[in-house]
Amino acid sequence: MELKQGEDRLYLLNEEGMEAGEIIYEELGNELLLIKHTYTHDGFQGQGVGKKLLNGMADKARTEGKKIRPICEFAKAVMEKNEVYHDVLEK
Repeated sequence: MELKQGEDRLYLLNEEGMEAGEIIYEELGNELLLIKHTYTHDGFQGQGVGKKLLNGMADKARTEGKKIRPICEFAKAVMEKNEVYHDVLEK
């Protein structure tokens, strides 16, 4: 799967170019990314799409020197549970 950047969203395309899922976010100032929604499209559940999207957001935050505030329940739960995200998770 290939991670792509859209306007206020990251999304994953499978090998056939079909969208597998997306993460919608908002940039709050120069220091914060607000994750609003994470969605896995029908037929792609159970393939790690949500975690791949979160990894992409974490990479974006690290590259841009920003923190992430997840208001999406999925993103919040995964990020709080897994230490790999704690460096970019807003405290």
